[in-house]
Amino acid sequence: MQTITQGRFPRLAYIFFGGVLGVFIIATGNATQAKPDNGLKQIEDEIVQEIKNHPSKSNESMDKPLEFILAAVRSFENVKDYKANFIQLERVKNKMQPEATILMQVVSNPFNLHMKYLEPRASKGQEAIYISGKDPNKMRAKGAGFLGAVGFLTLDVNDPKACSNNRHNITEAGLEALIKKLEHGWIEENRRKATEVIVTDVICYDRPCTKIELTHSTNTDGYFLFYKNIVFFDKENSLPIRIENYSWPKEGESAPLEEAYGYKDLKLNPGLDLAVFQK
Repeated sequence: MQTITQGRFPRLAYIFFGGVLGVFIIATGNATQAKPDNGLKQIEDEIVQEIKNHPSKSNESMDKPLEFILAAVRSFENVKDYKANFIQLERVKNKMQPEATILMQVVSNPFNLHMKYLEPRASKGQEAIYISGKDPNKMRAKGAGFLGAVGFLTLDVNDPKACSNNRHNITEAGLEALIKKLEHGWIEENRRKATEVIVTDVICYDRPCTKIELTHSTNTDGYFLFYKNIVFFDKENSLPIRIENYSWPKEGESAPLEEAYGYKDLKLNPGLDLAVFQK
């Protein structure tokens, strides 16, 4: 069993927010556009039909990944809210950024999100709030250090100043978005029959997990975003608590990590204080 380790003032604030606003969507191996935001029940039905309609005789087929994401969908249907130390590691503009730890608090329905940076030191204290039911195109954000004196500003979620140093957009943050993206991507991978699958037991964030490793050795039509995706499913709650995405390796070299995201110390249904989202 493996173990995984782990004005002028507002304008300045805009620039400084570049490290906090758009970091939480989790990409999978495919490059297609995401489906409409279907409910979890519809997603559950889609997976059941996919397993039934496209069976495979191989022990290393996509059947296992689909079974795990089906279990995750069913588990998350019972999650009203959650919090975790969100671990983020990204390569931006061809440079690996320092690993960040962010306290993430989420209400599932309607989707409310609060994030506060704990590490690295330069980002400590940065905050971001997104409330889907209030204005899906806006968010609230506060900078770190002396920029925090500005307080919270309302920003467009796609503001280029806010997203320039991030790989992803805040509107697709959290576990539900991850589950939906995995479901959509893995159904397509199952149909393509071009993914090598390895399933092993590991320890991740001190939790017994199942590691699903998907490798795309060929990419003739450019469909896949990544050479390899690794997803860790917590054995107790069936949820994906970490994902790693690797780009194609150069000859004789290992596949380089492009991004990794994880939910450490995940607590389900803690009963969050909704006041944290009202800033």
